[in-house]
Amino acid sequence: MIALVRLMLTARRVQAALIVLLSALATAAAVAGPVYTDAVDRAAAVAEVANTPPAERTVAVQAPIDSTQRDRFDSLANDLADLPRFTTVVSAVLPVLGLESGKGEISWFTYRDGVCEHIEIVSGRCLMAAGEVVVGESTARRLGVTPGRSVSLAWARYDEISRAWVVAGRPAPTTIVGVYRPRDRAEPYWGRSGYFAPTAPDTTAEPVFTGRPSVDALEHESDNRSIEAIPRPGAFDADQLPTLATALDELSETLGSDDETARFAALTDELPKLFERVRASDALTRELVPLAGLPLIGLCWLVIFVAVAGATAARRHEQALIALRGAPRVGRFWLAAGESVIAIAIGAPIGYLAGTLATRAVADARFGPIPVLDLSPAPGALVAALVAVAGAVLVGLLALRRDLASPVVDLLRRVPPRGAAWRTAAIDAGAVVLAIVAAVQLRAFDGQLLGLGLLVPGLIGLAVAVLAGRLLVPLAGRIGRRAVRRGRLGLALGALQVARRPGSQRLFVLLAVAVAVLGFATTAVDVADRARADRAAVETGAERTIQVAPVDSGALRSAVRAVDPDGRFAMAVGLRQVVDGPQVLFADTAALPGVAVWRPEYGGSPAEIAAALRPPGDEPIVVKGVELALTVDYAPPTASGTELRLTALLRPLAGGAPVRAPSDLVTPGRHTWTMASQACVDGCRLAGIEAVYAASGGDVAELTIRSLAVRTDLAAPFTDVVPAFTTEQWRGRDDVKLTAEDGGVHVVVPGAVIQPRPTVVMPAGTPSDVPVLSGGPPPKSGEAEGLDSNVVAIRPVAQGRALPRIGTGLLMDLGYAERVATGTTDLTTAEVWLGPAAPADVEQRLAAQGLVVVGHDSVAAAADRLDARGPALAVWFHLLAGGVAVLLAACGMWLMAAVDRRRTLDDLVALRRQGLAARTGGSWVLWTYLPVAVAAVVTGLVAAVIAWAVVGQYVPYFVDDDFALAAPTWPRPVAIVLPAVVAALLFTTVAVGLRRALRVRD
Repeated sequence: MIALVRLMLTARRVQAALIVLLSALATAAAVAGPVYTDAVDRAAAVAEVANTPPAERTVAVQAPIDSTQRDRFDSLANDLADLPRFTTVVSAVLPVLGLESGKGEISWFTYRDGVCEHIEIVSGRCLMAAGEVVVGESTARRLGVTPGRSVSLAWARYDEISRAWVVAGRPAPTTIVGVYRPRDRAEPYWGRSGYFAPTAPDTTAEPVFTGRPSVDALEHESDNRSIEAIPRPGAFDADQLPTLATALDELSETLGSDDETARFAALTDELPKLFERVRASDALTRELVPLAGLPLIGLCWLVIFVAVAGATAARRHEQALIALRGAPRVGRFWLAAGESVIAIAIGAPIGYLAGTLATRAVADARFGPIPVLDLSPAPGALVAALVAVAGAVLVGLLALRRDLASPVVDLLRRVPPRGAAWRTAAIDAGAVVLAIVAAVQLRAFDGQLLGLGLLVPGLIGLAVAVLAGRLLVPLAGRIGRRAVRRGRLGLALGALQVARRPGSQRLFVLLAVAVAVLGFATTAVDVADRARADRAAVETGAERTIQVAPVDSGALRSAVRAVDPDGRFAMAVGLRQVVDGPQVLFADTAALPGVAVWRPEYGGSPAEIAAALRPPGDEPIVVKGVELALTVDYAPPTASGTELRLTALLRPLAGGAPVRAPSDLVTPGRHTWTMASQACVDGCRLAGIEAVYAASGGDVAELTIRSLAVRTDLAAPFTDVVPAFTTEQWRGRDDVKLTAEDGGVHVVVPGAVIQPRPTVVMPAGTPSDVPVLSGGPPPKSGEAEGLDSNVVAIRPVAQGRALPRIGTGLLMDLGYAERVATGTTDLTTAEVWLGPAAPADVEQRLAAQGLVVVGHDSVAAAADRLDARGPALAVWFHLLAGGVAVLLAACGMWLMAAVDRRRTLDDLVALRRQGLAARTGGSWVLWTYLPVAVAAVVTGLVAAVIAWAVVGQYVPYFVDDDFALAAPTWPRPVAIVLPAVVAALLFTTVAVGLRRALRVRD
């Protein structure tokens, strides 16, 4: 038996080689999915880590501690040291006075483990003993200090009443021994400190480094300490992340279980967000890759079935002779099956090796670096290979079933008998029912791609193909008979060949399913590309953005308007960190139409939105001069009196940082308070008058504001800014009640509860609310954090589904938000958005206005970041699978012709002897395959469109859903036409090649 099978393989080695090739392809297709998934997981983890700021990759335990807690806090370093591939760094920071020349300007007295290894000494030397410090290069240049200079430093604390730093500890003599610069400002060693971030001011960014003994010796009640775990290379490798996540969970549990430690120390850990993004990316990859990989495996099985069935049909006469000689059924089975099973078994390891190497090579070329020659099995690859081989054997045996069960008389016939109609109808109905069940399951599970849901595109393609295939045979028969009557023998012979051979219907189904897989792939890739392009435009807000160092909103707006007065190409934009409530985007909306990349999801046109966000307001109270004088009546509630301070809140009309004109302590009786306001020589808008009362325990201070006057120079008399103080001209913020009293405004200022809270009196013309554009439902409270972090009332003027840059949240006009702001309006995130008309030297122009550029972004850069994330890499596998599917179908087409070659040549020879022209014989072969291929291309495209209509809305494109954007519904026409053209050209080439290969010469 074994010898016979070996002889059969030798005699039909071409067919055996084709089965080996198909088995290898099936195994390679099965292995490609897990191998590609593993490669995507690694690449996506790298991308997610790269998109995570260095500070967020650091784990830290931070606490303000006193001397009694230092030893316990230091012991926590052992817990962080257990994190795999991390290095712990201990630091201590406290504010000191004595180095800076300005009154109340502090320096940060800082100890950090191993700091001398990470700084470069410009002059002098590094730390060696207690009482020594090194200062930053720019600080030394600004203060004019050199190594060897002695200074007296003292611990400082912030006084809430005076709003200034004051000495709180005994000064200690300190020697400056060196001037340094950091070796690498972005080095992971600096962790969360932000010492040298380009967004920090000089005086607070450059720490004064010293040793641990110096920090402990300086008299102070408390300091800020941290233990940071800094990642080393390899800490965030894909295979390391689960171990790291487990270690962090254990660390958090350990710290949380110690009540005493938990009372003063807090774990700062943003890595779980990174882990969650990586897990979400992995989950999406495991939905997207099988969505393309499983139909490809099924297609491989279908090709194997067609090949084995065709080869078996070609050996029907051989099977009949074996049966006539009395071979038992078991022997007949092994003789028939052994040839295919052995070929499949030989192809399996070849396919596993080739699939692994080829997939790794493709992944390396697409998004590497991937270790191409690493043959270690990817998770699930061996199981997938075994399933593919078992399926290949099963379909091969299924293809043998019919001929093994046929009587000898039927096996001796050249043309196999037609199968029972009920059987083929049942198979077709089963394919349709299975596709419907899979689609219903997909919708029943809210679009989750699992179970049969992963097979929906392939099953729909199969169902449409078998239904269309039912029309192929009768249609081909009718065309053949009509061609005979018209004398077109080539077409007639080809059409009748299609109608008589069952293999033609199998070929049609194979080609149609392959085209459906390719069509679905190109559709998914095109829609995903457009969705990422839309997302990139939303993430950036404009074609290009420039990040600048933290700056006051007025200064930012003034600088940008100086560069672009008409708002044609530049727009000032800012964000503030919002503790609670919706994120707010502040923009100088006058430039919105010319700069922002506007989308329908934002609601309304940019010109209409800009006009609605900047409604005309009352004329402001303008203060123009060098000094202000405020007259108040004040009677303290107690004989001894308590501190009451007043401050005028001003904003320059030309733009710029707010001006605070503070008073000394307000004394009892009528008091004329003079405030210097040199910044208002060119004019300032009066934002309000702030009162702070230091008493506690429910006490209140009562005062009456009589008048506000200004003088243009020190020699000129004061003139009233407001003719008379009345309650009609003023209002209080935060439910402050104002009452009229003898030509003035009476104000009740509450005392401190925990710490003093400002009471603000504002001009009545100050807007009571701020118009906003809401991305999503506006907050039910009708309030949001304003530009100065104070809560303001909002008035939605329009509502969209999303907003540029922030997704859901609120958009306020920057200038209008300044009108209601009474506090500091520094922007932690300050940007300049640039439109298409921005000149090439726009950065130089902005720098000339005092803005410090610290970063850049663009729609193209945002798109590149999205292209590197898991879903984008995973969806690209669809295109790879579609291309392989069409190539596989073309191979199947050639294989069927090769299996049928002897019989076809015999028929052609017989017809030629009867006078058939050579040209007609060639056209017979062409018409046998070309119409089937053309019909399959059309059917496959229809199936792809139907599959996309069912599945497309559930295909995920992004790891997160931060931006409420509706993905494109349908692809561009080229994405539908292109697969049809490619498949048609390929199949036509194969058909023409078959015509030449089967041509019979005279």
